[in-house]
Amino acid sequence: MPLRHARVIPLDAANLSRLHPTTARSVFWELDPLGDAFAGIDSEVDKAAWLFSLAYEQPAVGFSIIDPSTSAGAHATLLMCPPSAAPGAVRMPTAPFSADAFCLTSLHIDVAAAGTGWEAVLIDAAVASLTQQSLPAVEAFGYRAEAVSELAEGKVTGLVRDIVDKRSSIGVMPVDVLESAGFTVVVDHPAIPRLRLELTPAHDLLTEREIAELLAGVPVGGA
Repeated sequence: MPLRHARVIPLDAANLSRLHPTTARSVFWELDPLGDAFAGIDSEVDKAAWLFSLAYEQPAVGFSIIDPSTSAGAHATLLMCPPSAAPGAVRMPTAPFSADAFCLTSLHIDVAAAGTGWEAVLIDAAVASLTQQSLPAVEAFGYRAEAVSELAEGKVTGLVRDIVDKRSSIGVMPVDVLESAGFTVVVDHPAIPRLRLELTPAHDLLTEREIAELLAGVPVGGA
């Protein structure tokens, strides 16, 4: 049945349990892969420590779409941080993030909700929040749909292949989703370009009614 009472909430120190299950354990972005303590890209302990630390440094670490009838978890979560808090981005072929930009790192979403517009809801919530903080720009890495097709054909190799193959667990967003939200490619790549959105009050954000309609139209199910 549709999740008619879904709600978008900012993630702060008081509600960090409101995370998508994959978001709660993935540390691809948050840990330095070259550091001595790095032990893989899944660690709930390391992710919790990162979130708590960041939650006291910025108004929100991201946004989640939740079912208010539950007390924990989320159906979708988008995280955001300054470049210094995302050392894992060094793996990206179009790294680094620009020094003046905030970063949208991971977006994890239930299978049933993927591609329905919830991604736009979360991105617009993040953009609105960062705009209110008078930040100049926001950036994100995206994957091209063609790269997914080429993966099976063996045309994508090395570290880029690993990133595209694990895009769902890492939380890399599709390029077309980011472009629909107003982002443009600033460093191109056949598989994983880097995109940027200049933050100005003129950005065409979703209205509250549009957000409600998108949230209401998605059946709950799948992870």
